[in-house]
Amino acid sequence: MAVHTEYGKQKTTKLECIGKRAIHRKDTVFNNIGYVVDLDLLRECYQELDGKKAIGIDGVTKEAYGKKLEDNLQDLLGRVRRHAYKPQPSRIVEMPKEDGSTRPLAISCFEDKIIQLAVSKILTAIFEPQFLPCSYGYSERKSGVKQARMPARLDCVSNFIKHLFALRS
Repeated sequence: MAVHTEYGKQKTTKLECIGKRAIHRKDTVFNNIGYVVDLDLLRECYQELDGKKAIGIDGVTKEAYGKKLEDNLQDLLGRVRRHAYKPQPSRIVEMPKEDGSTRPLAISCFEDKIIQLAVSKILTAIFEPQFLPCSYGYSERKSGVKQARMPARLDCVSNFIKHLFALRS
């Protein structure tokens, strides 16, 4: 996402920069990506989160967090940069299953959801370009169901198997 400056021009975000590097220089080893977490990224993550989702153990909602948004994000970023950020325990809710049993569902605190989304965006920017065209697992660009139906997937799988056995020979 390009960010608009105070003069109306667009600037490239740090996230876009590592995404472009991951696409164009596939041999890059990303060993220090903490600098990508900045106020712009945290603000973007805050805005993307759904305020109607269940709240965590701390009871903080998106609306409550947003009342002092800039102060809260500054504090969160400071803790991340000082390595003082510690995720809070998740609230565990037992969800009923069709067979009558239950399964545990962990619900993160709102601030933890912001950090989780930020980390997810960074990892997606780095690893998404490495997906093969025939990859059918989770990908933001593709649907697993559609990919599983593609005839080209069979060619990709057979080529992968041939490559795998060639490595073992």
